[in-house]
Amino acid sequence: MACSTSVRRGNLAKVEVDGVPIARTTEWEATEEVEVTEWGDSDSDGKTNVAAGRSKLSGSITGKFDDDDPVYDLFAPGDNVELVLWENTTSYWACPCVLITSFNIAYNKDTKEPVEWTADFTADNVYYRPGAVGAPSMCGPAACTA
Repeated sequence: MACSTSVRRGNLAKVEVDGVPIARTTEWEATEEVEVTEWGDSDSDGKTNVAAGRSKLSGSITGKFDDDDPVYDLFAPGDNVELVLWENTTSYWACPCVLITSFNIAYNKDTKEPVEWTADFTADNVYYRPGAVGAPSMCGPAACTA
């Protein structure tokens, strides 16, 4: 089996809280990983055997602060929200429910304004890779109309 990175990055993030899109999302990063079970036996010649266990998806979303629609009014650490991460206009990671694990606001001391926010998340139970069977059908960021 070939080794590859499981980190995904993109700036076509579509973030919704109770069906309300969050404006000015600029970037996302997600890491898919598995728990690892380790053991040794008489066939392992003193080496460690490993096997993949349960998988999980976690990462962060980043956006520009919007005075007219502050994102912290929509979610905070401990909240569960729907999250869709777009790789392009047709390929996406769908997370029906993620737990927001942290929230950070960056402040520019020269302009005296908040300029950016970042929220970390972990998928709660099910998530769908791009093209996965059973994934919810989504409208691409460029194709969606109000």
